[in-house]
Amino acid sequence: MNSPLISIAMCTYNAGKYLEGQVFSILEQSYKNVEIVIVDDCSSDGTYEYLHKLSVQHSQIRLFRNDNNLGFNKNFEKAIRLCKGEFIAISDQDDIWLPEKLETLYQHIGDCWLVFSNSELVDNDSKPLNIQLLKSTYTIKNRSFKSIILFNSVTGHTSLFSKEFIKYFMPLPATGYYDWWMGFVALYYQKITCVNKCLTIHRIHNTSVTGKINYQDKATAKQKVSSDLAVQLNLFKSYKNLQPQDQKLIERISNSYQKNISLYLIWLIVFKYNTYLPDMKPRNWLARFFFALKFTKKHHQ
Repeated sequence: MNSPLISIAMCTYNAGKYLEGQVFSILEQSYKNVEIVIVDDCSSDGTYEYLHKLSVQHSQIRLFRNDNNLGFNKNFEKAIRLCKGEFIAISDQDDIWLPEKLETLYQHIGDCWLVFSNSELVDNDSKPLNIQLLKSTYTIKNRSFKSIILFNSVTGHTSLFSKEFIKYFMPLPATGYYDWWMGFVALYYQKITCVNKCLTIHRIHNTSVTGKINYQDKATAKQKVSSDLAVQLNLFKSYKNLQPQDQKLIERISNSYQKNISLYLIWLIVFKYNTYLPDMKPRNWLARFFFALKFTKKHHQ
């Protein structure tokens, strides 16, 4: 039986020196029936010209260039819509994929809409940081959508999803994190699975989206994290396919998060800690209470 086409959606913007390694790590995948759909968002550093040369040499590459800068989320939305494959994988512009990444994800997606994996972090010089995004004990089993509305563990650069899933999460929100949004939707329908293997070498540097947060001082970083969560909660409560009781729950959490002190949010964290924050370190009742106070107050500091 022929293997289905897998599309790789890659967005580029002034990609720099790491782009070549990423593209060739995709071309050298053990899974061979692939197309790489690249949408350049008005780069000015020669990225598009380099990609054009590659597209002439490698028929798997389909290259597009925006007339106007669309921004991160909407550029990915465009790339996804241009994909022809039965399955679609998301690619950053400066990672390295292990050769078996696509094959492993395809083997594990089953009848789910989305499968994601783990990744190993490296710095600007490709030096290992000895950090993995997911704990070795991480599992997505027995989780509900409640486990992702306050903290995200689903990363776009580690994911593969079916074309069927598109109609459920599109259009992508213009703001917030597209992968957090996709993870929420897939988990809401219980159509998500995880392969807890490091299949991506993920670069953290001061020009990456993640790296910009890591390089900030702690106060600024806290404010950024808090602002991001407020945006995501607002997006989640507006998801078009929510059941009324779920919409009401998320709306209450979102409204509570805007308050300086929310007794409801404190109660939720103390008594429903493992449901809503399963990826946080274990805490006893007292520690949960103090964490809840900090959690509700930090975005007002």
